[in-house]
Amino acid sequence: MPPSPRRGRVAAPAGQPPHVWRKSIEKLTRQHEQAGAPPNLTLCFTFPSGRPASRSRVTFVLPEHVPDFDGEEAWFEMALTAGVPWSYWRAVRQVDPPATTRQADAR
Repeated sequence: MPPSPRRGRVAAPAGQPPHVWRKSIEKLTRQHEQAGAPPNLTLCFTFPSGRPASRSRVTFVLPEHVPDFDGEEAWFEMALTAGVPWSYWRAVRQVDPPATTRQADAR
């Protein structure tokens, strides 16, 4: 008899979208390769994680999980999506900046 999968390691059933753990509005910043690569190669996207106790103050998002956009930064609705073997962030859609950020930038 094959061993049962460990708890939390089961993928979503076929035909169903993956489970979304959390959603938030974040400003993604494009990160480029610096040397030896084509100039428009995007390695990843980052956004501040706000968790100073963790090893990194930013969260990384793979380019295939972000729709195309112009410029180096843009605001997106982000979803923490259940995956196997770990969860990942993906950009759901591009949104306008939050009102509090627009007021702070105007000063």
